[in-house]
This record gives sequence, structure tokens and C-alpha cells, in this order.
Amino acid sequence: MYMAFINEILTKEQKLEFNSWNIKYPFYVDESYLGMKQLLNPCSWTVDKERDIYLMRVYNNREYFYDWMFVFLWNKKTYTVQFHMTLTGNDVVWSIPDHYFHKDLSFPYSFEEHFLDDLRNALKTYGIRGELNRVGNVDCDF
Repeated sequence: MYMAFINEILTKEQKLEFNSWNIKYPFYVDESYLGMKQLLNPCSWTVDKERDIYLMRVYNNREYFYDWMFVFLWNKKTYTVQFHMTLTGNDVVWSIPDHYFHKDLSFPYSFEEHFLDDLRNALKTYGIRGELNRVGNVDCDF
């Protein structure tokens, strides 16, 4: 049986290790591609350490405040994924966005077996802001 995902605040050593992975993601503003950015010094992540699966929120867009871009490291590959957050009190539902930050983004991001299951589980653990002591319910409607 696999270890569950957890939300974790990174230590200085973990940040240095992560930076050495040289993870890059596309940066979009107003549907324009501005280039690749290196993900440096993340404060936290949602991780399944046993399987080396990581989810990190990287940014949102002012015009679509509840749409979030994440980097998902899965099966030794880096995926850029976008989801819409619907927040009701402490409850959140992650869903497929109505508007993508760029035409190159589109659900389901990968057709590999178990990809969406792992992504759903990571988002459910991530919750609203990757809280360590989350309250409320989290669901994915995809």
C-alpha cells in the first residue's frame, strides 16, 4: 500500500535539493506565453515521498483569481496543470477551468494510467492552500 500525500513546509535543505532539480514551468499572462521560469525555493509542497510525486502551486491570474496553475511532478515528468477552485466556507472543489491561461493547456494533461487518480489525491490533500491542519472538505469534480 502506498503512503498518503501530505502537505509539508520545506526545510532549507529540502529547498536546496529541490532547486538542484531545475524544474521549469511556462509563465502566461493574459493568454500570452512569457517564457519558462525556474521554480525556486518553494515554501511548501504536497508530496507522496514513497513514490516521488509532488504538487506545488505556482501562480494564479488576476482576471481569473480562482484559477490556479500547479506544477505536478509525476512519474519522473513535469506537468503544468490548471484548475479552478470553488470555495464555500472551508470547503473547496477543484474543477476543470472554463478558461485556460493559454491554448497549450488542456485537461486531462496526460493519458497515462493512474495520472488523474494521483493528481486528484494530491489536490484533495492540498486543500485550499496546502494547509498542514486543514479543516473542511475537499473534492475534485473531474
